[in-house]
Amino acid sequence: MVETYLGLPLSPQKLKFADYQPLITSFDRYLAGWKARLLSTGGRIVLVNSVLGSLPIYFMSSALLPKKVREVLDAKRRAFLWTGEEKCHGSSCLVAWDNICTSKEHGGLGIKNMENMNHCLLLKFVHKLHDASTPPWKRWFLSHSGRDLEPTHDSYLGKLIHGELQRYRSLTTVQVGDGAQTSFWHDRWLLNDPLRETFPALFSHSISQSISVREALATDLRHHMRPQLTNVAETELCMLLDCLEHFTLGGHHDKHLLTLPGNESFSSRGAYRAIQGEAPANDSMRIWATKLPTKIKFFSWLLHRGRLNTRAHLHQRNIRTLEESWCAHCLGVLETDEHIFSECRKAQDLWARLGIFVQCEVVRRPWDIGVATSLPEAVRVDVILLILWHL
Repeated sequence: MVETYLGLPLSPQKLKFADYQPLITSFDRYLAGWKARLLSTGGRIVLVNSVLGSLPIYFMSSALLPKKVREVLDAKRRAFLWTGEEKCHGSSCLVAWDNICTSKEHGGLGIKNMENMNHCLLLKFVHKLHDASTPPWKRWFLSHSGRDLEPTHDSYLGKLIHGELQRYRSLTTVQVGDGAQTSFWHDRWLLNDPLRETFPALFSHSISQSISVREALATDLRHHMRPQLTNVAETELCMLLDCLEHFTLGGHHDKHLLTLPGNESFSSRGAYRAIQGEAPANDSMRIWATKLPTKIKFFSWLLHRGRLNTRAHLHQRNIRTLEESWCAHCLGVLETDEHIFSECRKAQDLWARLGIFVQCEVVRRPWDIGVATSLPEAVRVDVILLILWHL
């Protein structure tokens, strides 16, 4: 029997798909109230991000959503974005969902990846186990877990934390204070990698693989090793002792920081950015930096990716016949994006009047169009995108 506590399903057994129906119903309730067909694509992007992306946060802050539930919610978000309907066929989706669920700096739309967001929200439990606070749940958990934070009994919270622990350690480094909350072997505190990876032979000889930094440095490291070390392990021990020669513990608590530029303090938002990784140089950010409506930015983003719904694109996906794929102004020529904005007579007449020369190669890089014109650089990209939109 599943009970509800503070809006969340509560059960001693594993929750079934039906137990998450209230979350799915909340999606349907919002979608039914929106006049999606009256919204532009830009408006739907805003709603997907600000509303549909926020609805499951309360659930995901306490539980790891099953894959089937995430797929259902993502299907509703995807259908609303592309068609405004409750469901949509794959042919309506112009860009893969995984590419959309990346940041704009990485070339996506900035829609949150639900699985990554779920993990980042749950990482806060692991983080609280490594700070100085002692809430009641933390005292209870530590009294029922081993030194490596592995639960000693079948506990939902224990499984949750143990499942996220390795991810937390991969995203953080430690500024060591007293060393009490830092794992000697598993955390990144001395070198760029955990000591168990840097000195694998020595780690295999350790008899205390879950000790803290404070415990390891309180005595000779050899007391935590097996009596007989191999030659490789002995060499690694000497190297490790050299690294520790000038290291001293402080009087403050250990501080776990995210592996981001500036080593910022841990937060779920920061962890999400760390999972995505450092953004590469991406010129498409110049599209999002314009002051145009979101629907024009979205159109330009599709153009940059070569995913506009041109007649040639529809023919390629077997939605239109070849005869239906000719340009309306140039019979016998496929209507591709390069043709529409560069080769078509209508486009050539317009560009000639404006004194702008547009080559096919730069159509998908609209920020490179009109560089030699007298347009102020602050508004040049905005003007070019607006012209492309009206073409």
